[in-house]
Amino acid sequence: MARRTARGLVLASTALALLAGTSLAASAAVPATPAKHTESVEQLPFPVDPSNNAGWWTPLDVVDGVTYMAFDAPAAETSRHEVHLAAKGPDGGWTAGCLRADDGTCATFLDDSGHDQPSIVVDGDGTIHAFVSMHHVPWQYYRSATPGDITSLVEASTDLPDQGVPMTYPVTARGADGDAYVMVRGGRDGATVRDGRLYRYDTATDAWSRVAVFASGVGYSVYPDDLEVGTDGRLHVLWEWHRWAAGPYRHLGSYAVYDPAAGTWQDAAGAPLTTPISPTAGGAVVYQPFRPGETMQSDAPTVQTAKLAVHGDTLAGVVYRYAEAKADGTPDRFDVRFARFDGSAWQRETVIDADSLGDGIDTVAALDATSAAGVTRAYAVVQGTVGGTLRTQVVRAERGLTGGTWRFAGLGDVQVGQQRLAARTLRTGASAGTDVLYLSAAQSGPTSGTLFHARVPRTGAPIAGSPLADVVAGLRG
Repeated sequence: MARRTARGLVLASTALALLAGTSLAASAAVPATPAKHTESVEQLPFPVDPSNNAGWWTPLDVVDGVTYMAFDAPAAETSRHEVHLAAKGPDGGWTAGCLRADDGTCATFLDDSGHDQPSIVVDGDGTIHAFVSMHHVPWQYYRSATPGDITSLVEASTDLPDQGVPMTYPVTARGADGDAYVMVRGGRDGATVRDGRLYRYDTATDAWSRVAVFASGVGYSVYPDDLEVGTDGRLHVLWEWHRWAAGPYRHLGSYAVYDPAAGTWQDAAGAPLTTPISPTAGGAVVYQPFRPGETMQSDAPTVQTAKLAVHGDTLAGVVYRYAEAKADGTPDRFDVRFARFDGSAWQRETVIDADSLGDGIDTVAALDATSAAGVTRAYAVVQGTVGGTLRTQVVRAERGLTGGTWRFAGLGDVQVGQQRLAARTLRTGASAGTDVLYLSAAQSGPTSGTLFHARVPRTGAPIAGSPLADVVAGLRG
């Protein structure tokens, strides 16, 4: 198939045609020319399953004016869900379709909040790739038969390498040349190893191949966090380590860069790396090293969930959740931190201090980060319980690329139950620099939840902002 030279033609003639004439009216129109710092949030006209929660996922993609969102949708059978894709075209309307089983019905999957959620990527030819319900099981992969058509995804799991290996936490990205990438954890439990792996879909050959087992160690497990592609085509890779086999409190937040053109790996300082990278690599690989008293066997201090902010072809920083240890060795409340590499060492700072927000307020495993037009943003979710009801608020923090004070604002309304999110930045066109967000409030209703689509423009300067305590005050009712 043709590569990026055909991308605009394929999506214009196929994906947009499929969206036209069959879409549901959007619940809130996005302004054609947003005012300074004006954001828009709209609710999708589709219910989501209460299991639609994850911190590692990639459920959002934006290609040539079309926004794609994947989500767990309610199924008729208890403790199961379907996986649906929704698409928003230039007309502002939404369409949706489900992943199909062999008999043509909507495929169903076991509920497992935080583990069995979908990740998608649209390649340069418009083909949609979806990785679903993969928690230590062999590949569960679907691909669209028609470019841009969210109703045409069928299973193609046997097209991937390493058949039979249990895979977990698929994180996706589109390369600068239009190829698709997926990062996963592969299980080799007989060897007490769960390693980090990177795979590539070549649009020229329509074939998947393994790029590398990029991180591995006997007695260790990799937790994939994020995969971002810079404007120079290099892949920025982010992960955490845990002792084998699994657990919620991880350590040694790690970062590396893969150059597809050269087939080489580097650390944050540009020094070459040999794969697989080990948990003892240290130095410019590890943005959050062990603290005094911390080991791979301890629960705290701990890292949990992290995302990359890549500005053009340069790493702006890493946003991550971090908890100190309480006196009994268990994790304290999770702060949101930011790590940047200054050319010689990692510098770390606190963006959201959970203790400063008062009793009963904490962050949750929901983060993303973006950087463009001289402004870096961190998105997080804070939660509190009022009268026995859990309430959550999405928080946006931003500042200039070169540093300064973080400024805060809420995004969307306070929701009942958990919220999770994902963000993408538009790189071209009149809306370049605008962040597109996926906001899942999966437990906002008695049996199903809601999904929101948000757009947050950039205008070259951080927002004026409000004190963080004021932003989250609504959690207390």
